[in-house]
Amino acid sequence: MKRFVGIWKNEGGNKLLIKEKDAKTVSVTFISGKTNEPIKRPFANNLPTVDMDAELDYYETSLEVELWKKGKGFHLCLLHDNYSGNQIELSPGISMYQGDKEASKYSNLFYPLDRYVKVKE
Repeated sequence: MKRFVGIWKNEGGNKLLIKEKDAKTVSVTFISGKTNEPIKRPFANNLPTVDMDAELDYYETSLEVELWKKGKGFHLCLLHDNYSGNQIELSPGISMYQGDKEASKYSNLFYPLDRYVKVKE
């Protein structure tokens, strides 16, 4: 879990602030590169993207960030990569239930889905 903790940034300027809660969970704050602030989630009563719950997946290779609420199946998935030598990266993706029109309408709030690189704190 510790390898995910820290500040991450992508080329679009989006930032992820990941803080450890316990051995299997973290909280994640998403900051938009356009506004340098958390975004409001219209699908979740306009809650800001602050301290969202995230858990390790079954294989402990990626984090699944709850974008809505547990059980809704709308996640920001962050796969831990280390293909570029010393540079640690997270590869993002959006996961949702097939045919979930509500989630697919809002997934673009988290674009661009460029790789996140860990930055010095």
